[in-house]
Amino acid sequence: MKISAVSSVFVNYRLADAIDKMHVLGFEGIDIWCGRPHIYRKDYSIDDLSKIRNKLAQLNITPVSLMPAFAHYPYSLSSPIDDIRVDSIEYMKDCVDNAAVISAPYVLVVPKQSLYGQSHEDARRCFINSLEAVNSYAEGKGIKLILEVVYPKLSNHMGCSDDAMEAIRELGSDNLGVALDTGHLNLSGEDMERMIKNLGASLLQVHINDNNQIHQQNAIPGEGNFHFPEFINLLRKYHYDGFLSIELSWAYSFDPVSALKTAIDNLRGYF
Repeated sequence: MKISAVSSVFVNYRLADAIDKMHVLGFEGIDIWCGRPHIYRKDYSIDDLSKIRNKLAQLNITPVSLMPAFAHYPYSLSSPIDDIRVDSIEYMKDCVDNAAVISAPYVLVVPKQSLYGQSHEDARRCFINSLEAVNSYAEGKGIKLILEVVYPKLSNHMGCSDDAMEAIRELGSDNLGVALDTGHLNLSGEDMERMIKNLGASLLQVHINDNNQIHQQNAIPGEGNFHFPEFINLLRKYHYDGFLSIELSWAYSFDPVSALKTAIDNLRGYF
């Protein structure tokens, strides 16, 4: 397993500068945040994207995925409001286009909570329909989609591994995989071995962060109470060989270099 980091903690840095910092820290991969000032929609020209791709190649850093900014931007694939849902699909397509130029194989899909007054069933139907549209587009571009499993309070219709696997079965596409997030897992209460086993070959990415099992904190591994040694042993047991992507909150954005150094050192220590 190799170690990556999500670029969003460098929200106060240009992407090229963030890449330089991550190279010095020894990261082998990068998950590029799709919000400003990083690769948001059409902010970067094809030439700009090509320069980023070449820079990563020169530094031997793998572009692991592009991560749409659902947590901090007004997008929702499950919204009952047509204009919001349609614009969210178009945003995802922009992310897919950018991933293709960057040569990142994956684009993350993040489910959200149903809107007030919207049933769970309607939110799920809207989400599945949106996912189908985005997946069809991504497949044509040679990009796989990774559905993140979040904890139930963040999404009441896509909040466990069973929900994610059911969505994949419903769409019947081998272009879909799943991302497991240790912070969400710690909050969900789902048994970690059952989850890893349940996801099986569909597990394509693992996000690494910690919390106090009360609130989502995206904390440095070791600052909360998630059992990382046990988790890593289980990943080995079930033959996961993808990236471990450290995803820290914006609370660390005032000194992201120190935060990521501590995070990568702690994670390496668990090995």
